[in-house]
Amino acid sequence: MFHEWTRDSYRAPSGANAAIEGADASSAAQTQPGPLNNRTQIFQDTLSVSNTAEKVKKYGRSSEINRLKAKKMVELRRDIEAAAIGSGASVTGTGSVAAKMRGCYGFIATNASVGATTGVAPNPVTNTAPVAGTARAISDTLVKAAVLAAYSNGGDASVLLVSPAQKQKVSALTGNVTRQQQVPSGKNGGLVLNTAFTFYGHDFGVTKVVPNRVMAVAQAGLNDAAYLIDADKLALGQLRPFESEQMATTGDSKQWQIRTEVTLVVRDEKPLASILDLS
Repeated sequence: MFHEWTRDSYRAPSGANAAIEGADASSAAQTQPGPLNNRTQIFQDTLSVSNTAEKVKKYGRSSEINRLKAKKMVELRRDIEAAAIGSGASVTGTGSVAAKMRGCYGFIATNASVGATTGVAPNPVTNTAPVAGTARAISDTLVKAAVLAAYSNGGDASVLLVSPAQKQKVSALTGNVTRQQQVPSGKNGGLVLNTAFTFYGHDFGVTKVVPNRVMAVAQAGLNDAAYLIDADKLALGQLRPFESEQMATTGDSKQWQIRTEVTLVVRDEKPLASILDLS
């Protein structure tokens, strides 16, 4: 399913905007909001439980079907998150090809920092995925440049989303940090060496550094990327909520399909930023 929305933009501010007292006002041409779009993606999984396994007594659960339904929904949510972050381009569905959504990896174009030589930012308007460039380590320079770009385009850079491995590298950034030992209170308290930080302070505020286990997957746009995002600029468009349906019975077992159909909605990509091609 094709989902489309619009985004608007402000003109550059002008301190020279002044009107003569009593002068007539003339009309000016106005720019129209530009379109953004995405494709909905069907996420599904199946389970099969024999009638014997469902009937007998089990440790820690009364129903094997209910256990697997709950587990599949958690796994599908992780699949959705991986696609919403790391998908580089949407795919139009056909009778033989499954439709796929575009993720942050393919949406954030204006403020995409890519590796040198061959790196090319994505283009969500033409549905062009990023082209990988030379890998480089995350640095204060890259993070500060991304924060500046996001802030200049109306973003707050409230969250820096990274993989667990990149989180450790972010914690190794020096900046203006003074690492200290902390003496906790309590009878058995001891010295604690702070080797990590959760909040990255900069000239325009504070960014929370959030590690994401889903981004640990070895895939372009996940483990080699960092995203500066604001939650109010992103949404999950849901065409069909989670549903489970029993399929035709074949033999002495019951089969179920768990499915949902969603897409990522990026209300505007300009206030967001990405740092791609990280080693």
